[in-house]
Amino acid sequence: MALIDVKEYYLKMFQQYVELKNDMADFEQAFKDGHITEDKLVAVQDDLAQVKINCDRLAYIMFLIEAPRRKAKKEKYKKANSDLVKAFEELHADEQSVIDENTSLLKHLRAELTKLTEEDKK
Repeated sequence: MALIDVKEYYLKMFQQYVELKNDMADFEQAFKDGHITEDKLVAVQDDLAQVKINCDRLAYIMFLIEAPRRKAKKEKYKKANSDLVKAFEELHADEQSVIDENTSLLKHLRAELTKLTEEDKK
């Protein structure tokens, strides 16, 4: 996959997010008007949240792609974009947040596997 493909993919994903966000307003109005249940509204909100997470993480990847390779320039780039770096951290879309999330999920899955093997031994 070429860099231009990644950029096009990001733009498509961002466009989908914007469209879903606009559709969300229609779902909220439908809920207010009594056309859909609260459960349906929550399900749509969950779907929108997942698309937003994907979009935020891909935006961080785009940020990394645009970053210079040399350490001095990279620090300057991060400093110049400090608000963006902070936003990625708050959104948990930065590298360390995603690694921590994956590590936590891995520990949880391993704990569940341990429980299953212990139950099988009984």
